[in-house]
Amino acid sequence: MSMASDFSYRKAHGNGDSCGYDLIGSIDANADGALQTLASGIAAGCHVLLDFSQVERVNSMGLSLLLKIFEDWERQKIRIEVQNLNRMVSMLFKITGLGRFIKSDGKHNDTEVGLTPAGSVPNKNNGAKTVTPAPTHDKLNFVANLQSGQQLTGWYLLNTYLQRRLKKAIHFEQAHDSPNGHMTDLLFARPFEACDMMAEHGFIPLLRPSHETDEVVILVRADDERDLKDYQGVTVATASKNSFVYLLGRFLCDDSGLDSGQLEFEFSGNEIKALQSLIRKKCDLMFMLKKTYGSLSSFSRSNVRKLDESATDFASHLFCVSPYLETEGKLLTEILTGMGQDEQGRQILQDIQIEGWVKPEASELDMLKMVYGRYAS
Repeated sequence: MSMASDFSYRKAHGNGDSCGYDLIGSIDANADGALQTLASGIAAGCHVLLDFSQVERVNSMGLSLLLKIFEDWERQKIRIEVQNLNRMVSMLFKITGLGRFIKSDGKHNDTEVGLTPAGSVPNKNNGAKTVTPAPTHDKLNFVANLQSGQQLTGWYLLNTYLQRRLKKAIHFEQAHDSPNGHMTDLLFARPFEACDMMAEHGFIPLLRPSHETDEVVILVRADDERDLKDYQGVTVATASKNSFVYLLGRFLCDDSGLDSGQLEFEFSGNEIKALQSLIRKKCDLMFMLKKTYGSLSSFSRSNVRKLDESATDFASHLFCVSPYLETEGKLLTEILTGMGQDEQGRQILQDIQIEGWVKPEASELDMLKMVYGRYAS
């Protein structure tokens, strides 16, 4: 067995060119040493089978570590198979392109919703990144994609809070469509929109909400008693096609035996319109951000039923700045991460329904960019 930690492994079998290992615990940053020990003990040309039945969770750093090890093994002509993944770990493998390693049970395992092979984050300008010039005006434009409608007043208060501390005029507006990279200086955006601004305009991700990831729920009307697999070929409402919620929703459907490729999608522009479409029987399913669902009124909640939800612990909204604001970004980071230290800042955090701000881990950004690259292609 490996060194004592939250993650360990033990050899299950080994004969000649084939060996198997049981993985135990959580695969995260703390698993690095044990995984490296395991990786170094596999001979070139071998067939290795990894059993995940005792793995509790895999986060973005764990996925990143596994991806590097698997790539190294493939260079050594080692054949890799994994088995007995729980539902969410299996979904993460498929989303990030590791699904090809899942041991076949005679069914099609590598569900990837039409995604192309992983690679660098694509952009829409024939490979040329748009350079966002420094504006000639003194006022900054701050665009935010809210996680729920109840946050709007809080974001205006945050805008005033930032103006006073940055000593600079800032114009705030709520994003309804994809933000304009040439007209945006400060940005709080959904995962894929943030990736798009990074790829197209060089935006710099500074912070993400702490203890919070973007997950999806699948909703139906309260009086509809069917199981998810029974909604073959129906219409699904969701806010946007260019959304991590849309991608996760499709994976949840496919994982439950509902072919998302046979569904009709209605993109309403925002989640409240999509919810209205569901309640008014213009569609039968809806994909919604889990946080939005949690903030719905009791009346809205009484009209819908939650069929499924994700628990990937993978992506989150990101607070980004235009590349010309890299220096100001350091001060902005200090201001935002220090909000919990003063009464006004704590109240604003409560109003925007965020516990606090933390820097995103490099592994989180790498995985998010990988998924975006596969999807956006």
